[in-house]
Amino acid sequence: MTRSRIYIAITTFLPAVGGAEKQAFAQAHNLRKRGYETTIITFRHQSAWPKSEVMEGVPVIRVAGKMLIDRWKLPRLMQKLAYLVAMLVMAWSLWRDRRRYDVLHVYQLTFLAVLIALVCRLTGKPLIIAVRSAGSGGVTKFQNQATLLAGPLDPTAPWLQVDGRLQINGRVYVASDLEMLARMGKPVLQLTRFLLQRAHAVIVVLSSRMKKSLAEYHFDLPDIQLIPNGVDVARFQPASAGTSLDERAQVVVCITGLRYEKGIDVLLQAWHLVHKQAPQARLIIVGRGSLQNQLESMAEALGIADSIKFTGLQNDIPAQLHQGSLAVLPSRWEGMPNAVMEAMACGLPCVSTRVSGSEDIIQHGVNGLLVEPEDYHGMAQALLTLLRNPALTEKYGRAARETIEKDYSLEQVMDRYVELYQSVTDHRSRIAEDIPSPRVYQQS
Repeated sequence: MTRSRIYIAITTFLPAVGGAEKQAFAQAHNLRKRGYETTIITFRHQSAWPKSEVMEGVPVIRVAGKMLIDRWKLPRLMQKLAYLVAMLVMAWSLWRDRRRYDVLHVYQLTFLAVLIALVCRLTGKPLIIAVRSAGSGGVTKFQNQATLLAGPLDPTAPWLQVDGRLQINGRVYVASDLEMLARMGKPVLQLTRFLLQRAHAVIVVLSSRMKKSLAEYHFDLPDIQLIPNGVDVARFQPASAGTSLDERAQVVVCITGLRYEKGIDVLLQAWHLVHKQAPQARLIIVGRGSLQNQLESMAEALGIADSIKFTGLQNDIPAQLHQGSLAVLPSRWEGMPNAVMEAMACGLPCVSTRVSGSEDIIQHGVNGLLVEPEDYHGMAQALLTLLRNPALTEKYGRAARETIEKDYSLEQVMDRYVELYQSVTDHRSRIAEDIPSPRVYQQS
């Protein structure tokens, strides 16, 4: 069987750290190990990032640096124009490299997908679009301004205000893929749907909520497949038997970016309640982001700073998870949270909000606990339930590991992608064979 050559297109990539970036690299690396010629093509957001490099055997191409580097210094309108030109450069690069790949796999359903659909329409290349975010479901959407959850604090305090336009490495953290397309107007949404249909694109969603979201936007294309994220179960394993459970029993770990949609302000309000009833408990927050100073100020204002450790960005995530007996993710919205999957793979039960992905992986009362977004009272109660009952925590943790091994290992997920790549290339071959050869007319 001939192995397809695959280009994975993503707007941000390592060293920018996020769930999509980590999954793109994990998938490309796994495909390379399987013998598939896989390349990442992405934007160059910083001058320190090389235009091309090889990361653990995975070639990475970065384009449009002239448009994107330092664009945040420009007026808002010029920033948008620069990003639009960058998307055109990406589309041109994919056209230029059309003989170097057989399948285009695009992360995120953004306006870039419109341009790439045109490229695939012209080249006849199979197109796979992965929807990465289900969005906020209309509950916590914001464009320019939001407020951290105040709880007992003064809600008018200026330091609780959040600029919705904050970004890291060129990525603005708002809404879902389709919500952002919808903001560009109904004609753009309709054009995107039309072009994807004409390109015979396969849409991959990560969760059941994403599938419902597509239907809500009348984006129910003929070929929609649910393939979740996967986790490397060999790397993410439960702590060794020699690790003292007593030392970890009262430690909760949260691995996430410190951004508005991740809901760390909600967690701090919950921890304020937990600390009153379990002052011996400790919370470790691993990650960085634009809200770090505000969140540290909130911990001080709530009088819980001594029970919390902000570690910043860490490379050895399994080692961080092994410090605790349970994990928490308080997100306002998600796509398919790697943090939950990685914690569960390490044998930790998760207290998570009922958001896209988490609600598919976590069975409430079986392998973890679910609470509603922004319900810090409910989150505090769920955390206390597990902190007070180590036997229940251990039981949920075993079930969590079994869930990941059964349905969410990276190898299983990649098996499904390999099958999909083969399916779309076979389909294209059949279409090409069905097209009649042009007639040759000769003069008699």
